[in-house]
Amino acid sequence: MTGPFACRFRFGAFEADPETGELRKNDRKLRLQEKPFQVLIALLEQPGKLVTRESLRQRLWPADTFIDFDNGLNTAVSKLREALGDSAEEHHYFETLARRGYRFVASVEQVGLAPAPPRRELVIRIKRLATDIALLELGGRVSLGTECQEIETLVGDLLRQKEKKIIFDLSRVTQVDSTGIGIIVVCSGKVREAGGELRVAGAKGIVDAVFKTSRVESIVQLYPSLAAALEGFTDKKPTPE
Repeated sequence: MTGPFACRFRFGAFEADPETGELRKNDRKLRLQEKPFQVLIALLEQPGKLVTRESLRQRLWPADTFIDFDNGLNTAVSKLREALGDSAEEHHYFETLARRGYRFVASVEQVGLAPAPPRRELVIRIKRLATDIALLELGGRVSLGTECQEIETLVGDLLRQKEKKIIFDLSRVTQVDSTGIGIIVVCSGKVREAGGELRVAGAKGIVDAVFKTSRVESIVQLYPSLAAALEGFTDKKPTPE
């Protein structure tokens, strides 16, 4: 695990950095060879779980390396215990499970992890229902925020592509506020100005209630389901000017 957000492990007075290969105790760097350090990292990555000797062999030595694996791993484990001031008999950090492997038993803290990407509150998918019908599936919250503006942007893109029949499927929308309604009304107006038609389908529960309270049906064509919105859309003749 490398890069600007590489993870470091803290346990007791120690900190191990997989990126630099350094082990520190109370911020003082300790001397530890590569193999013992890799054993330590393998244990820290799975605290409380068995790390088998076979998995350590695969991690530390390539398949085409010919060594006395048992002695090599035993030596690496001994050097690691020495660096940690630990022992097999009175272990504080990791224990031996006879003939199977090792398990890290101390508390481990991971620091420096990459921050989780913000979760999107609005999901938008564009689908083609027919040669001349574009569907925007909306899910989540259609409310104040930059994500909501994406709806208007996508409709603008569709209009530039000469799309004239557009359906919004709101069956997966869980919340809508005045900003969301405003965006839908604006999009409907833009489509109408371009000589097309926007239909809104599938609003239910609290979303349907908000639409009814806002009396938006006087501006936007609402349909109880996608099937209802599609009915008559594929063969609808343009309204004469």
